[in-house]
Amino acid sequence: AARVRRGMGGGPPPKPEPRMEDVPLIQCAACKATVRRAFHVAKTLRASGKGASEMSLLTAIAPLCDTSAEAGEWLHDYDMQEQTDGTVALKRMSSHGECGVECATAGAACQRVLDDVDSELAEKLFGDAYSSHDTLVAEVCGSQTAGAGLAKLSGNCGQPQPVAPPNRPVGEEFLRRAKEAPPPPPEKKKAKKKKKKKKKKKKETSADKSEL
Repeated sequence: AARVRRGMGGGPPPKPEPRMEDVPLIQCAACKATVRRAFHVAKTLRASGKGASEMSLLTAIAPLCDTSAEAGEWLHDYDMQEQTDGTVALKRMSSHGECGVECATAGAACQRVLDDVDSELAEKLFGDAYSSHDTLVAEVCGSQTAGAGLAKLSGNCGQPQPVAPPNRPVGEEFLRRAKEAPPPPPEKKKAKKKKKKKKKKKKETSADKSEL
C-alpha cells in the first residue's frame, strides 16, 4: 500500500481511492478474507456473552470493509502482489501496513461481497452450523469445482482467476506501519528537601557568667 500523505495545512490525510478496475482481479481472495473475518467476528460476539442475534451479527459485520473504521483495520494487513502468470494475489502480511490505494481496493472488493450477501451471511453465521470457516467460505464465495457461490460477482471463486491487462501499472510496495513511540513516563515529583532548622545559641545567663 502507498504511503498516505497529510493534507494541505497539516489536516487529516485524504482517504485513498480504490482502483476499481483491479477489484475483479482480487475478488475471489477478498471474498474469502471477508467471510473468514465475519466468521471471526461472530465467534468473538458469541464468546462475549452478549448474545448473537441475526440482527446483531448483521450490525457487527456491516463496517468490516470500511478501511477508515476500527472494524476495517484488518484490511490494512493485506497487499496486492503481481504474479508471474499475470494474475494478482491478495496476501496477508505479517505486520500492519499503511492503508493506501491497494488497501482501499481490497476494501472495495470486500464491500461488494457484503452488498451482495450480507443478510444471507448473517443468517448463516446465526445458524452456527459451521465448525470452521472453510465450508462457509466455499458456500459464499464459490469454488472451481462447485461453481459460483452466493456472491455471484465478477471474479468470484467459481470462475478462472482473471489476468491483469499488460498495460496495468505495477502497484505500490507494502509499507509497514511505523510503530508508535511509547508515551514518556510520568515525571517524578522531586521530594522537597526539609530545611534544617538552625539551633539558636543559648544566651548566657548572669548565673553562667558568674561561674567564669
